[in-house]
Amino acid sequence: MDRNERARYLARRRRRRTNRLLTVLTLLLIVAAILLIAIFLLQNRDAQPSAPETTAPAQTVPSTAKPPATTAPTLPPETTQAPETTVPPTTEPPETAASTTEPEQDESWKLILVNAEHPLPEGYTVTLKELRNGHSVDERIYPELQQMFDDARAAGIYPLINESYRTTERQQQIMDKYIADYVSEGMSREDAEKKAREYVALPGTSEHELGLALDIIAEYEDDSSETWQWLKNNSWKYGFILRYPADKTEITGISYEPWHFRYVGQKAAKEITELGICLEEYLDE
Repeated sequence: MDRNERARYLARRRRRRTNRLLTVLTLLLIVAAILLIAIFLLQNRDAQPSAPETTAPAQTVPSTAKPPATTAPTLPPETTQAPETTVPPTTEPPETAASTTEPEQDESWKLILVNAEHPLPEGYTVTLKELRNGHSVDERIYPELQQMFDDARAAGIYPLINESYRTTERQQQIMDKYIADYVSEGMSREDAEKKAREYVALPGTSEHELGLALDIIAEYEDDSSETWQWLKNNSWKYGFILRYPADKTEITGISYEPWHFRYVGQKAAKEITELGICLEEYLDE
């Protein structure tokens, strides 16, 4: 996250805290008003004689007696049970009967490998689901992503999407910015490009271009470590993995990114997490 983005993030954080404080004060005033009204009503009620219980008409109490059996609706005799002769004998061979079932959907998209050695597949397209703040993801992962965020908030964790789907053009802009920042710090162009590639994938080789990868931070910056730990321990339940672990840098080619999570599907996510491997190792096996 660059300095400008961090400044905007902190400004949003201060506004949220101010809004929350105003909301709490408003709620307290409303509660106080309700309590005063309730006390006033209770005092007035105690001052008036209560109506006797016998004033309620007896006929308004619903009867618990069961109605006569003849009042229950019955189906016409011909619809109560189909005769046995209407069931045709099974004469089709098993393979013919099985062919009527729907074919399994191709789920290979979940495990598309994109890295420095495996660029984005030629002609790859994705149908996007738009999220808040202009972010988008592959629409197929949205239900599990939403469930993961809902469960995190229920556990007192408040994740926030910082990066999601990127076009190739956007990926190039980010790469150029990193290079420019390193050059401004005194690095040569060659060294700046090499350093930038440790954190930013070359355009055409970023998982963000798949629509399956997310950079997730905490809504409150000081809670980032707790948020990332919860995601690391629980994201596999929703089909996500920590894509670039600290001990797999030599394999992935990307430095440790505790915020970068990739959707691979629940089955693969469970196996990758249990084995303690990265996506490249999983696909090799």
